[in-house]
Amino acid sequence: MPIDMKNVIADTYASLVRQQNVDKITVKALIEACGISRQTFYYHFQDMMDVIEWSVRRALERIAREGLEKDSPEEAVELLIAAAAEHHAMLQKLLSSQRRARVEQILTETTRAYCQEMLQGGGARQLAIRYADLEVALDFCAAGLTALLIKHCANPKLDRRALARQVCALMSGQMFRDGFAGQKG
Repeated sequence: MPIDMKNVIADTYASLVRQQNVDKITVKALIEACGISRQTFYYHFQDMMDVIEWSVRRALERIAREGLEKDSPEEAVELLIAAAAEHHAMLQKLLSSQRRARVEQILTETTRAYCQEMLQGGGARQLAIRYADLEVALDFCAAGLTALLIKHCANPKLDRRALARQVCALMSGQMFRDGFAGQKG
């Protein structure tokens, strides 16, 4: 079976991130850890940010595929929350690096793609919503969900199911309908 060099490079990078400061990981250190040439690295990736972006996209694509198999939106969101909690230490290291702005952008873009995939896979084509409104809703949800994942997934006592239920209630508008209905009394 042929070796998937992109996976080898990305997995080695993740291993290095767990062991040391993100800003100190160089292409030279990565290729030495992989046992590959600089040419091989640049054949597969443009730079270190390309490795990070490819890794995050690969992970969220896998989670999206699994999410589409879930019985409810809450279960799909809980899957995303679980993945963020599992990799929270690495995310925090990336967010504490000089690459923070780009890492946040990548996280938001990939979370947006995840939300879009969940909507499309869950029958959102039947929604009566204009394209421009859907785009704004996806941007809003992606930014909010990314911020929630960064903030809450550091908590080891996080009730993932409750947070997923709250996120879905917020995204569907149910939280506001229930909240305002409860205030009338």
